[in-house]
Amino acid sequence: MIITVFGANGKVGRIVVAKLLEEGHSVKAFVHGHNLFDSNPRLGVVIGDVGNKNAVFDIVAGSEVVISTLGSWGTKNKNILSLGMSNIIPAAEKSGTSQIISLTGAQAVAPDEKMKLQDQLLRILLKTFAKKILEDGENHIALLQKSSLSWTVIRSPIMNDRFSPNHYVLSANPPKFWQTIARVDVASALVDLLKENSWVNRAPFIRRK
Repeated sequence: MIITVFGANGKVGRIVVAKLLEEGHSVKAFVHGHNLFDSNPRLGVVIGDVGNKNAVFDIVAGSEVVISTLGSWGTKNKNILSLGMSNIIPAAEKSGTSQIISLTGAQAVAPDEKMKLQDQLLRILLKTFAKKILEDGENHIALLQKSSLSWTVIRSPIMNDRFSPNHYVLSANPPKFWQTIARVDVASALVDLLKENSWVNRAPFIRRK
């Protein structure tokens, strides 16, 4: 399978690329900055900007699946997910890409989604110091919902490298606000969705098993 990975230089993105190559896929890694990957005959690396429509179209063309691990933390405008998806979606639709798998934070709310009171309160708190990040994640889900593509967005709590892989669960119920998860589990979930179709056109939460 030919798969394009956006945000491939990130902490999760690098793990995703490694897992895809281990499984025998051909990977086109879209990175912003330097190429951090070792040479591999099934890996092509393109340095570019997700805000560049032509660059996005060129790398998506011929891809069967797109995986996005883009993130807005540390960026100036805090809109990388929605900006990227506004270019990725039309490129995927034009090129016949069958699936988009993406990642965002656990507090992002999908359009028309009902929340429990405790989750509403936590979201209000988060908006006081990360309003743009939260809105960016939500906007990118909304863009995918309006598209003609098969998509899945994993919503993840805070990630770290302290935990060894402990397996994971995808659920319609959000994790507790204090729960965290290993990055390698999140990367595994993104890759496993290539073979799992029960979450198509949905935005499940991930937590430790």
